[in-house]
Amino acid sequence: MVSYLYQSPSGIPGDVTRVDESNIEPVMLVSPYPTNYGVAMKYAAGSGGAPVGVTPFASADLAAVFCGILTRQAPAISGSSSNENLYQDTPLTTQVQGLMVRGYCTVLVNDGTPARGAPVYIVSTPDGVDHPAGAFETTARGGGNVALSATIVGNVTWAADGVDSNGFGEVRIAQ
Repeated sequence: MVSYLYQSPSGIPGDVTRVDESNIEPVMLVSPYPTNYGVAMKYAAGSGGAPVGVTPFASADLAAVFCGILTRQAPAISGSSSNENLYQDTPLTTQVQGLMVRGYCTVLVNDGTPARGAPVYIVSTPDGVDHPAGAFETTARGGGNVALSATIVGNVTWAADGVDSNGFGEVRIAQ
């Protein structure tokens, strides 16, 4: 039997951790496509300016364009009759996906140690492989990241202290 002495695993990036407290909206992905779940997303505008789907947060984006976190759907099986793709990391671009606009979700913490209620920062100016665009961080880096305190969906804060052994933490989007 496994015993957790410090903190149990937080989950898998993109997992909704408190379902009753969360709102997930259906969305279609737009190129450039995300490579995994639990990433910050923004709306992609069509030729008329209206949103046509969502795409990952990119370099030079402002906090105001953040619209939610790409979440896993259950089941997330890519046409297979076995379970090998049940926990796949790459979202299918041809299927409707979930966008968390309010609630609690597991994300990969790129840098720092989360503190409950503290602001969540997202990398807006990539700094090599250490700070990729769209990565979640815990502290300001002199203009290299932006606080998600004034976004389309509301204020984003850390929902729990620390990270698990995989570097995953829990964020909260409050409207």
